[in-house]
Amino acid sequence: ELKNEIIERECQGLVEFVEPGHTLDMVVGHAEAKRRLQEDAQWIGQGQLDTAPMGYLICGPVGTGKTFLAECYAGSIGIPCATLKNFRSKYVGETEGNLQKVLSVLRWLGPVVVVIDEADAALGTRQAEGDSGTSARVFSMIARQMGDTRYRGKIIWMLLTSRPELLPIDLKRQGRAEVHIPLFYPIEEDEVRSMFEVMARKNKITLAEGALPAVSPDRRLTGADIESIVLGAKRQAMSGGRKELTRADVEFALGEFIPSSQGLQKELQEMAAVLECTQVSFLPPHWREKVLEPDGRARLQERMTAVRQILEE
Repeated sequence: ELKNEIIERECQGLVEFVEPGHTLDMVVGHAEAKRRLQEDAQWIGQGQLDTAPMGYLICGPVGTGKTFLAECYAGSIGIPCATLKNFRSKYVGETEGNLQKVLSVLRWLGPVVVVIDEADAALGTRQAEGDSGTSARVFSMIARQMGDTRYRGKIIWMLLTSRPELLPIDLKRQGRAEVHIPLFYPIEEDEVRSMFEVMARKNKITLAEGALPAVSPDRRLTGADIESIVLGAKRQAMSGGRKELTRADVEFALGEFIPSSQGLQKELQEMAAVLECTQVSFLPPHWREKVLEPDGRARLQERMTAVRQILEE
């Protein structure tokens, strides 16, 4: 609490703190990724900072819970979790000054988790973009800080993106965001059921006995989709004057819900996450088999290129 107060005072308007209300125990599925994060959180909490990665790249299709996972990780460690707000300014030199102030305070008050959502758009590249080189200098400052091993375990970077292939390799190499964790939609029926239960608990909704019907994994529901269905069932229950969700409420909400039709975009994001993964055990069995096949990654890259061309056309 003291660290939060000091950082907010020193970096007013430049940093926003996330108050993690959950721990990794709330995360459904992604068993191996969750185990790795829980181990890291435990060791960092014990002061064994030399075992901590410099940062993480959390990637996967939209709606897989990347932001939620990052917040749960910070909640498990019990250290401040900050997100960078808009530190850019229209005045020459002020953007770099704002960023330098933020980085100085974070170095002073670590350990702290720094979450950068939509990292592919937020961090830019080394290339100048008609802004007198400001974007390139900002990129260089962040890349230099991410690679400073003196702050291993003290400033933990979490880059979140659904398009990891757009991130410059400078940021996602070993020694910076070195652990790449892909997230996927729930596939197994038990995972889908657990996701419904967790979303109900997250939104303080009571499920009646036997309220959850079987849901086919073929529907490829995201975590965000399932939360929307649970809230739709809650509205149905409220209109009937009930405080608990019944099976009829959930079935009605399931029948009414139409998922996003952006199938090719989701496929592209899923393949990008598979190709970025740095640990085979993070992958679900069906993706693991494809990657380990002879020329599996090459075929996946060919398919990804074909999908990207279709979307561009």
